[in-house]
Amino acid sequence: MRCLQCGDPHPVPLGRRRYSCRACGAVYRAVPSAPRPVEGDPLVPYLPARMIRWVRDNDDRSPLDRETLARWYKEFDALVAKARTDEAVRAHVEEISEIPLDLLPAKPPPFPKVCAALHATCYDLALAGKRLDPSAAERLSHVRAWLAGPGRPSTWTAAPPSDPDAEHVRALIPLPDTFDAAQVRTFFCALFGVEKGPSLPGVLDRFGPEQVDAALRAYLRDGSRPLLDRVLADLDAG
Repeated sequence: MRCLQCGDPHPVPLGRRRYSCRACGAVYRAVPSAPRPVEGDPLVPYLPARMIRWVRDNDDRSPLDRETLARWYKEFDALVAKARTDEAVRAHVEEISEIPLDLLPAKPPPFPKVCAALHATCYDLALAGKRLDPSAAERLSHVRAWLAGPGRPSTWTAAPPSDPDAEHVRALIPLPDTFDAAQVRTFFCALFGVEKGPSLPGVLDRFGPEQVDAALRAYLRDGSRPLLDRVLADLDAG
């Protein structure tokens, strides 16, 4: 933020969004300007515009992996939280945010929790959203786009393949009311080819018992995994 009179970029906060210029002595109230555009930035699918500006201002060229995304979200959330009590930080956030600070979620879900909700529901945005606060919708959309793209190695679809014992799969038809740990592993191996996948409720909520039953029978019949094919197709579609 620059002085409204002389343009000096180092204001002294006086509180209640009032500032004093160290260069010319002017006292003024902050008037947020429109933040610079981010169209064309390769981070657009994976981060909100305000975070992209913050990342670029910090010249952070880290690889777009899980560790980096988790750090960016954690540090930006801390910045926004600090802005609610620090006038200087508030001014900075208001310069880069397309959404007024007071309209930003007070406590957005952390990156790992968003990932967990998406993993559990086979990357279904609507179902994942039901597991989180409504304010998480924007974050869910960006994180899912990352999981569908650069973050694909972080999905359970990329886990080492595993095939179940056919007799154990037959024991799941019809679906039992409760599952023990071994049955859960068989369930995921038959449907998705991995020992640890989404959550049982997530699978049933997304596909329903009838489709799950049909998919188990398909695996026994010819080794196909139609539900995995659908999950992969949805991720490929973005």
